[in-house]
Amino acid sequence: METLDMIKSRKAIRHYTGQISDEQLQTLILAANAGPVGMGTYTDYRLTAIQDPKILSQMNGIYDASTVLVISVQDPGKMEYVSAGAIAQNIELAAENEGIGSNFNMASIASIPSGVIPVGFDPVFAVTLGLTDQHFAPRTIPNDRIKTNIVK
Repeated sequence: METLDMIKSRKAIRHYTGQISDEQLQTLILAANAGPVGMGTYTDYRLTAIQDPKILSQMNGIYDASTVLVISVQDPGKMEYVSAGAIAQNIELAAENEGIGSNFNMASIASIPSGVIPVGFDPVFAVTLGLTDQHFAPRTIPNDRIKTNIVK
């Protein structure tokens, strides 16, 4: 899919029909690792892929997703939150390219059970993932949805 068409096709999926494959998960992890991180401090970040139904059942706001990919950071500040958002965007675009449903999700972070996230890391962003029956198609996006000032 062309990049701009993919961006115009991206949408939040809140209904999942099944589990993604291990190969698809590895593709999403690769996309996350390709994300930009401020100052190149990749060692300050961790990814946690949660697929255990017992753990998922304890989490709020995940729309019955079969996978939740959590981005955690040591001592997060503004730069780390921005970087985590960029990583999450890479995950979502890669998911769409694979035909996988996804949704940015920060509401579930507080409900991640103790002991799931590595010690010393704080979860800052999550992406819910799963197979979906939704179709991804480019939609018309108005150029003035976000008011823009152009300074020349």
